[in-house]
Amino acid sequence: MNFCYFRNRHISLLCILIFVLIIFQIRPAGSRIYIDIHSALQEKIPIAVPAFRNESGDIANQPLANNMADILSNALSFSGIFQVLNPAVFLQDPDKMGIEKEEIKFSEWKFLGADLLVRGSYRIQGERFEVKINLFDVIHQKLLLSRSYINSVASARDTILRFADELMLELTGELGIFHTQIAFVGDATGKKEVYLADFDGSNIRQLTNNGSMNLSPSWSADGKQIAYVGYKRGNPDIYTVDLTSKKIERISMRPGLNIAPAYHPNGGKLAATLSFTGNPELYLLDTRGQILKQLTLSWAIDVSSSWSPDGSKLAYVSNRAGKPQIYVLDVNKETTTRLTFEGDYNTSPAWSPRGDRILYTGINDGKFNIFMISPDGRELSQLTGGEGNNEDPCWSPDGRLILFQSDRQGTPTLWVMRANGSDQRRLRLGLGGSHTEADWSPRLTRMVP
Repeated sequence: MNFCYFRNRHISLLCILIFVLIIFQIRPAGSRIYIDIHSALQEKIPIAVPAFRNESGDIANQPLANNMADILSNALSFSGIFQVLNPAVFLQDPDKMGIEKEEIKFSEWKFLGADLLVRGSYRIQGERFEVKINLFDVIHQKLLLSRSYINSVASARDTILRFADELMLELTGELGIFHTQIAFVGDATGKKEVYLADFDGSNIRQLTNNGSMNLSPSWSADGKQIAYVGYKRGNPDIYTVDLTSKKIERISMRPGLNIAPAYHPNGGKLAATLSFTGNPELYLLDTRGQILKQLTLSWAIDVSSSWSPDGSKLAYVSNRAGKPQIYVLDVNKETTTRLTFEGDYNTSPAWSPRGDRILYTGINDGKFNIFMISPDGRELSQLTGGEGNNEDPCWSPDGRLILFQSDRQGTPTLWVMRANGSDQRRLRLGLGGSHTEADWSPRLTRMVP
């Protein structure tokens, strides 16, 4: 009896202890600090970003107050996570508002529907440009993040985007994508050339300029090189360009096809389709173009490969079943599994940064659309539909956004959407012509070719 009594008493105390721990770990209702960035049901977080306060009183630099707020607002809006409140509804003059916690009237921002508030100030003294930015939780009236930067006025945009990256890290546990770039193919010159742009389509630079056709840009894992297919010498050859030195090398110029380069996630090698033996097969090349290994061997056409994040598997397209379908190759085991069975034309696989999903292009009701599937062939979903052709998807490096091309407004150009297919919007590229075959860089510091 005594043994049973003490045993039951011990269990009861343990249960009470667990209950107390659970109670104290539950976050207060209304808390929005921690954001589940991968949840399909995640609602946008209302955030207010008033104009920055000009502490130097220099009227000539007053436009920076709105410019920096606009840069931050646009970046946060682009992420697909935040709903930036319209400054027209703000109740105070931003230049007269303080930026410290004790100066913030949280009740007013809560009344406007803001969950988060960013307050920034700046001071210019000669060449010295000082910026301080605070992020507040309006619901709980507390400071979440405070950063100070000293730089030049010319670097104002970069400074604000640095804060945006750090804001994302604070709220989600992952750095933002605001120092990433996209490579894509454009024909504004009348020829297909490779271009670079910042994550949001701004700051466009032309990477190739050889008057021929250039296709399929692919970023290296460290963001220092881009491989692409060029027809400069008449044959589809694979080139690489070093974004620091601007040096261009032709690394694969074998007879026949040298196409669809895809850098390995661990660097030092890339997959590509070569047809010098007569049949297009996948090969593993080093960065100088030397063959390390033949990856596929079949009578079919094998092309358009995409690595899993750990580099152990390769999703690719093959017509070995009669029509193009997605297959997955286990590189180490040298085994191949068919992934897609729905539809008779599936191509352009893109493995997610987390490794849990694969995007691809398929035909539905006579139109190209973007689908998503798990690597085991389950959880198939269609992300686009009803508006033109939507093709060639690629992931942002954090897996939150998908970049793709669409002709829903006529000329093919680039669009972006959230990973669940919502919030589809056109990328505003200040460049004429079509924009296709995009690839999103890893996180990187700015590199201007």
